[in-house]
Amino acid sequence: MMDSGREGLNARLDILWMLVCLGAGILLLRLLHIQLVQNVYYSQAAERNRTHVLRQTAPRGRLYARGGEIIATNQAVFSLIYLPPSKEQDAGTLERLAGDLAPHLKQYSGKLLQGLYRAIREESAIRLAEKLPPKIMFKLSELRTLYPGINLIVEARRQYPYGASAAHLLGYMGRMDEASWKRLKGRGYRIDSWIGKSGIEKVFEQDLRGRDGGIRMEVDARGRLRQILESIPWTAGSNIYMTIDWTLQKAAEEALRQSTSGSGAAVVLDPKTGDVLAFASLPDFDPNLFLQPDEENSPGRAVPEFNLALQGAFPPGSIFKIITGAAMLNEGRVSPEDRVFCPGYFELGNRPFMCWEHKGHRWQDWLSGIAHSCDVYFYKMGLRTGGELIERYQRMFRLGLKTQLGLPGESAGRVFGPAQRRARGGAWYDGDTVNLSIGQGELLVTPIQMAVVIAAVANRGTIWRPHLIKRIEYEGKRPEYRQEPEIAGQVPMRETTWELLQEGLERVVSDGTGRGVQIPGLTIGGKTGTAQNPGGDDHAWFVAYAGRPGEEPSLALAILVHHGGHGAEAAIPVARRILQAAFPQSAKAPIRLSTAPEGAAIPVELMHRSVLPQVLR
Repeated sequence: MMDSGREGLNARLDILWMLVCLGAGILLLRLLHIQLVQNVYYSQAAERNRTHVLRQTAPRGRLYARGGEIIATNQAVFSLIYLPPSKEQDAGTLERLAGDLAPHLKQYSGKLLQGLYRAIREESAIRLAEKLPPKIMFKLSELRTLYPGINLIVEARRQYPYGASAAHLLGYMGRMDEASWKRLKGRGYRIDSWIGKSGIEKVFEQDLRGRDGGIRMEVDARGRLRQILESIPWTAGSNIYMTIDWTLQKAAEEALRQSTSGSGAAVVLDPKTGDVLAFASLPDFDPNLFLQPDEENSPGRAVPEFNLALQGAFPPGSIFKIITGAAMLNEGRVSPEDRVFCPGYFELGNRPFMCWEHKGHRWQDWLSGIAHSCDVYFYKMGLRTGGELIERYQRMFRLGLKTQLGLPGESAGRVFGPAQRRARGGAWYDGDTVNLSIGQGELLVTPIQMAVVIAAVANRGTIWRPHLIKRIEYEGKRPEYRQEPEIAGQVPMRETTWELLQEGLERVVSDGTGRGVQIPGLTIGGKTGTAQNPGGDDHAWFVAYAGRPGEEPSLALAILVHHGGHGAEAAIPVARRILQAAFPQSAKAPIRLSTAPEGAAIPVELMHRSVLPQVLR
């Protein structure tokens, strides 16, 4: 009995001893983990309790135009920073701080209080105000002695020295929103960082942004500065050199501003490389407004962010006759000598289609038909060519596809033809072919697309992908990036077709609806167009290429004057202004507007058959 009792006691003592050893082992392992594995973490935590880093925004990379003009740069500004000393802050102190700051910053105390609590919640510094004038800065310096966490720093802030010029191209910057913060918080951004919101600023955000610097400070328990420990240098962002010719850009914007509607788009390309030489869209906006420090100076109304050059899709009107002409000539459906009589209208069945010249053009062949933009000529020749072929040539010129310029929001437009109609389960009629032949119907194009088309005509078949960047100059030892011209497609047509097409477009300028763009010493081929707009005034078009006599064309452009009326009257003066800027040594001959209003034609359903001449019956 005694032996069995002693054995039971010994067993319990063994179990107790094992538990003691196990507990000691766990404590030892935890101690080793803290000392070895988490040593860095706790050291950093201790350091954070003693120090704070005032982050300073690095200068953003500059944007340069083709000639070296700085079109986006930086300026030094004072910012008011709040660094929460701890996550537990007295609510009364925060309310008093917000109330004291409000009159100096011209902000509501409630909004400031939200920012203070946000900084505490995120355990991150937050900017309460930026671009502070010296007078306000000195007043705020007094508050630093009363409230923990308040500091003033110098930073770099974006600046656009030319204001609204090229605004849709450059884009603008804005505060990081919640979605952006979740996406970028692990890439060195802060919760109140500025980021590119549109245009080049958005597309090249990662290249343009630099690496922020700051000041590491020792602070006491109340967040007050004790001493500066070190200065952390910033690294500026990468500089981007663009293809834009600033002289042409300014000329395009000024000409559009002075146009009949003051609204529109102009795209200028180098037909040999695809370089974008000018890219204008009006109405525009000043991107500097988005950088203002308070709501009083920020845009208080809707900003015209819609980019007509890239996002605006419109019927092309008569500029589409370039593609109709290419299809009918290259496929041999029409001989350039074939003639059509134009009495001012064309009747298909019992449906009349009017020519823009109501008195008629009389007899027209290819050269006179394109020069005078005779709708009846293209109605008849379009029917002879057929909608299938015209649609195929649209696609050869890459209509219906984005140009892949690289800016966000580009429209692909819309192809119009029998295949497209069948894909939607609809039927195709001869009346559709008539409308398609002159660029009406469901067809939609963008100014950038038509600039690519006329550039391909200028160089006889090569479709270059338009691009805006020449090179990116990176900081450090990283080699710079250079954009090489990129071929997006080819238009395989006979050389005789290209010759006839260019001869016809040059006849437009020498003796047709485009006479107003004539400039001595230049060879110019172009086409006017007027796109009907059921919702208001027609849109005016003009596309052209230009160069020195005997040389390959060195410039191609597409002009759209939004609600401008007739192409010959509204779009040609814009093109002429750009060409004079591009070739300044050319004589500045007076503008000769075409007397022909060259409008687009659609079926005139209300015209009674009895008033039609009998010649077509």
